[in-house]
Amino acid sequence: MINEMQPPERREQPLAPHPKRTKEKAIRARGEQPLRTELWRLTGVDATHVDGISPNAALDVISEVGFDLGAFPTERHFVSWLRLTPPMNISAGKPLKKRRNGAAAARAAQTFRLAAVAVQRTQTALGAYCRRVARRKGVKVAIFATARKIATLFYRMLRFGQDYLDEGAAAYEARFALRRLQAITTSAHQLGYRLVPLLEPDEAVGVSA
Repeated sequence: MINEMQPPERREQPLAPHPKRTKEKAIRARGEQPLRTELWRLTGVDATHVDGISPNAALDVISEVGFDLGAFPTERHFVSWLRLTPPMNISAGKPLKKRRNGAAAARAAQTFRLAAVAVQRTQTALGAYCRRVARRKGVKVAIFATARKIATLFYRMLRFGQDYLDEGAAAYEARFALRRLQAITTSAHQLGYRLVPLLEPDEAVGVSA
């Protein structure tokens, strides 16, 4: 069935090695490598590059939403359809009636939530993001937010062919610490103060929030 929908020029093409050898080894061990190849030939992208997304997870989502995502003009439309956006239950001071997910949206959203749980303890950028949100807002919110981020990455891949390459937890934490330092420095400057570092610049960037 998948083979019939594949563009003729990709039906016999080999799939490039996965950027993470350990993940590709795990996919092969589970017997999912043929499915990974078939999905790549169908969509032109390898959704398993996104941490937490296995070939079976990608198939589950594609089975519910299709593989071109043209019905969703932007990633915001996509995550809104999945109900992976913060709920807005009040409008003009009045409570709104809660809307239920459609069956397809609910199943796809559950796949992304399971992907978020899978990356929670990994040394990946998505894992670091999940843990950072969990420290501030709790695990449930962190899983929800990470599922939304994974869904966004999945949308960008299928809709625009934008690949994803994990930068790792350490690089993510360093980049977040740098952004935080820049924000604090700007706020201090606006208040008429100047920050004086206690550490060398390279050391300060590596300090976790």
